[in-house]
Formats: sequence, structure tokens, C-alpha cells
Amino acid sequence: MRAATFAIAALTAASAASAANIVITVGGNTTSNASLVFQPQRVTAQVGDTVIFNFTQGNHTATQAVFSEPCIPAHDANITINGFDSGFRDAGNGTAITILSVPILPENVNQTMWFYDYNLCGQGGVGVINDNESSYETLAGFERNAIRLNGTGAHSSSASHSATRTATSATGSSTSHSSSADRAVKVGSIAALPLALAGLALSL
Repeated sequence: MRAATFAIAALTAASAASAANIVITVGGNTTSNASLVFQPQRVTAQVGDTVIFNFTQGNHTATQAVFSEPCIPAHDANITINGFDSGFRDAGNGTAITILSVPILPENVNQTMWFYDYNLCGQGGVGVINDNESSYETLAGFERNAIRLNGTGAHSSSASHSATRTATSATGSSTSHSSSADRAVKVGSIAALPLALAGLALSL
């Protein structure tokens, strides 16, 4: 029993010793390239590691997302994901530096964690933890999605298109019913015409 306890303690200590802090600098770029808001833009982390978002300049966020909806919080796209979200961190010109720590837990070590900056997402201000570049969900694809959607979510865009289609369909249906009713009135009027003429002849 003591040997097992000692082995577990030694393993835990070894894991703690090998754990790393992986720093992503946020807002440190001075170029007009929005994809450089996170430096580096892609990191790989192991269980026990901590990814540290270091807000050094400007007013930015580090907000977790899902691949298909790159510019809205992960929880809004999928309620089962309690993603990280720094909220706005205004570091000014390096005068109010803050950090957000994201520990890599056993349950999410194999999970790709996409993230974005609220202000620059639509211009490519995104990044990723533990992506699989051999899959179809790549960082380049995530960045393209963000730019294509111009900082909005695919879900909200689809809902908007669906509402437009529904409204158009309803308008078309209403027009169709109206035309049918008009035709019925016209046919009824023509059918009643011979009867009216017959009545007029009898009265003469």
C-alpha cells in the first residue's frame, strides 16, 4: 500500500515538474496584420501545462470558439462547452498588463481549442491550442472562416437566411392565394351572366 502511494506521489511530482507555462502574447504586434494579435498563433500543450494569455497592448479578448463558428463564444455555439473567455482586457500601451491562465486538463488534452479576439476576429485575429493540421479543421481554415463571416457566427447568418426564405415563401404563398381568389370571382361572374340574360328575356 505504501509502495503504491509512493509511486503515485512520485508520478504526480514528475508530472508537475514537467508541466510547462506556454505564453501567448496578446496585442503585442505593431503591424496591420490582425492574425498577429496572438503570438504565437498556434501552440501545443500537454496535460498539466498552462496556456497563459499575456495581454500587453491595446484592448483585446481571448475567447474560446468552435471551428464552424469562429467569432462567437463556444458556449453560445454549443451549450455543452464551457469555454474560456477573458472578457476585454485593456492593457493600454503596456501600462495595464494582465494575464488569463488556461490549464490543460486530462479531459481536454486531445480537444482542439480554437480562440479569437472579439475586436479583430473578422480580420483573422484567431488562434488555436492543440490543432490537428492533418485534419480538415486547420488553423488556416479557421482564419478563412472568420474572415468570410466577417466576425459573425455561421449560426446567426444561417438563421437570418432561413428567416428571409420563410418570409419570401410566405409572401409568395399569399400572392398565390390572392390570385386564386381573383380567378374564382372572375369565373363566377362569367357563369352568372347567361342566367341574368335569360331573366331579362322572360321579363320582356
